[in-house]
Amino acid sequence: MHAHSYSYLNGHQLEHLYYKKKRYTESSMIYYSLLREKDILHYQKKNIGSYMIYCFLWEKRIYKTLLYQSLISKSEYLMVLHVMLPWELEEEILYRLPPKSLVRFRAVSKRWNSLFNNKSFINKHLSHSRPQFIFLTQSKIYSIDIIDQKIHLRELHSSCRELNSEYGTISTCDDLLFCKYPFLWKKETALWNPCSRQLNLIKLSVDRDFTVLGLGYDNSGPQKVHKILLYYPHPEEVAIYECASHVLRYINTLEEDMYICDMSNEAKGWPHVSLNGNLYWIAYNRQTCEYFIQSFNFSNEIFKPVCLLPPFEDDHSWNEHLLAVWKGDRFSLLQQCFLTRNIGIWVTKDKADDKKEVVWINLMTLTATNLPYLCNKMYGVSYFIYDKTLFMCCGDGSSQPCIHIVKGDRCNKIQIGYGEDGWFSHCAYVPNLDSVPLEFQIE
Repeated sequence: MHAHSYSYLNGHQLEHLYYKKKRYTESSMIYYSLLREKDILHYQKKNIGSYMIYCFLWEKRIYKTLLYQSLISKSEYLMVLHVMLPWELEEEILYRLPPKSLVRFRAVSKRWNSLFNNKSFINKHLSHSRPQFIFLTQSKIYSIDIIDQKIHLRELHSSCRELNSEYGTISTCDDLLFCKYPFLWKKETALWNPCSRQLNLIKLSVDRDFTVLGLGYDNSGPQKVHKILLYYPHPEEVAIYECASHVLRYINTLEEDMYICDMSNEAKGWPHVSLNGNLYWIAYNRQTCEYFIQSFNFSNEIFKPVCLLPPFEDDHSWNEHLLAVWKGDRFSLLQQCFLTRNIGIWVTKDKADDKKEVVWINLMTLTATNLPYLCNKMYGVSYFIYDKTLFMCCGDGSSQPCIHIVKGDRCNKIQIGYGEDGWFSHCAYVPNLDSVPLEFQIE
């Protein structure tokens, strides 16, 4: 009985009804497109059993709509109800779907919409999301998915194009994109989530050409208070810009802290990393000739050294060091030996915590003979680790953007064919459902 009802009530029947009746509800249109989405087809290859359950779940919802529109009989609809999915299984399926699908599915039911706003669901969904690259040019913005050694370039919504500005850079803060521009061009920053298409700007009321070091927040109270760390080199000064009140405050720091702050030169490939509201970056101590991680705590507004970097092969001055967030709550570190081009990937054993000693674990060592030199890349290097594979975005020898996929002793280079020359910016990004804070509003 159940097998017969399932074979009779399937996606092909829905398509047949569409062409025959020429009537399609919004929900059935979503389902129709869902069956053809590349990301779902990729998911199908990973878990065919769950994919079939997911398809059936959608058929049940669509047939309820078709019943209301008299496109099927009540007896046919009741046959579907012989098989019911528990809510826990329904949640488990939704955890594994890409964010761009969940954004569309908010209209399916109030229960689903409420679930997608639940912080616990957002965090668990984030843990299942596959990282990608965000790629900016002077005229367009793209997301770059990498599946089965192939890149999928997708132009993002046109309303985000106001983010484009030559020489701007992008980074992340709590899985949102933070876009910053040199103040010679724009005295503003932007916070953006490509998945939800939320984009809010902050126009900074400042009278000097500060360098924007990064975004963080004071998490000592019940609500996050977002702040921007600003730096002015001559004379050396550090300031805090409070996003909600638009107030600029200069802060007092020790002289050595100022020196350390100046070492965070993004042109050297040492961008700032935001984690748990604090900023972190790689710095160099000229007295001890050691590289270490420096931090700035937005709650107490204090600079603090965190830990030394682990040693890796020859200690050459042109060795590359890149810091990133790993698994959402700890650090990863990419180190490349300039002499051998070998790459070491390290991760911290525990979640980021200023009160605990940092322990580094060597995750992998990559020795492919065609690894690119990462030192002094004009447009920087961004990377992420997924499925025991290193993915890097950077320019090649002629500064043409490309993706490097490295696993073991093999490195595959793929050119990003986007039809433009010149400036570009990029960063690693994990698709998610987080909302842009309300204090980031256009002034």
